[in-house]
Amino acid sequence: MTKQIKFGVHFRGHWDTYTVIELEKFMECSEGIEPIELKDRYVDFLDKLSCKKIKPSTLVDVDVLKTFHDDVDNRVQIDYREDNLDPEYDYELIQGAKYWNTVLGKFTGHLKAHGVLK
Repeated sequence: MTKQIKFGVHFRGHWDTYTVIELEKFMECSEGIEPIELKDRYVDFLDKLSCKKIKPSTLVDVDVLKTFHDDVDNRVQIDYREDNLDPEYDYELIQGAKYWNTVLGKFTGHLKAHGVLK
């Protein structure tokens, strides 16, 4: 059995305008995740998260959390840190990514505290 820790963060801000849309994209882009068993568990996690069934106290496999962390970090890099979007046209996208960046900081700290990240 894979080691589990609590999810550790709330991930519900900008739900309709950003979060649920990006979670669906993560599911769509999961085909390259290997091994297939990790991909299946990751998609199951994303499905539960998008249905609001994952809470900070929910136990999640650490390899799934690491995969999720990497996806969120990549998305924040593209949508927020690179600062290449039009603030007027892409306002909701930028605000959602800004929220994710804040949560990512807390999530990273949580994963480091549990030895998942260095």
